[in-house]
Amino acid sequence: MSVRLVALLLLAVAAPLAAASRLGLAGLGVDVCETYSHEECALHPDKCTPCRAWDRVDVCFETAIAKRLPSKLFACDFPPVPPPEPTPQPQPDVDCQTYTTEDTCSAKQGCVWCMSAAVRSACYTEEEAKRLPAAVFRCKFPSLAAEQ
Repeated sequence: MSVRLVALLLLAVAAPLAAASRLGLAGLGVDVCETYSHEECALHPDKCTPCRAWDRVDVCFETAIAKRLPSKLFACDFPPVPPPEPTPQPQPDVDCQTYTTEDTCSAKQGCVWCMSAAVRSACYTEEEAKRLPAAVFRCKFPSLAAEQ
C-alpha cells in the first residue's frame, strides 16, 4: 500500500471524526481522542497521545492505541512515566519488650536481649539497646561479633 493511499485513508477517517467533534458529541459522553486537534490532544494527557504520521500529519489517539501503532509510520509524544512507588522496607518490631526470654527476643529481627546485674534482663529494640549504659547492661547485638 503506497504512502499516498494510506494518507488518503487516514484523511477519509479523520474528516468525519473532526466533523463529529464540531457537532458537540463530546458533551454527550462521546470522548474520542481522534476528534481532538493536536493542541486539544495535549490538553488531555491522561487519556490521549499526540502523534505525527509520516512527519506530516498531526493525529491524536487514545494512549492504548498509540502504544500499538507502528513506530516506522507514527512518532508519538507519550507522557513521561512516573517512577514506581518505593517498596516500603519492613520495620523492626518496636514492641520488643513483649518478648520475655532470650530465645524469643533474639529470634525477632530488630530486637536485642540485654542482661544486667542491677535490673532484670529484658528485650529492647536495637535503638534502645544502643542507648543503654554499657557499664550496667551487656547486650547481645546480632550484627556485632562481640558482646557489649
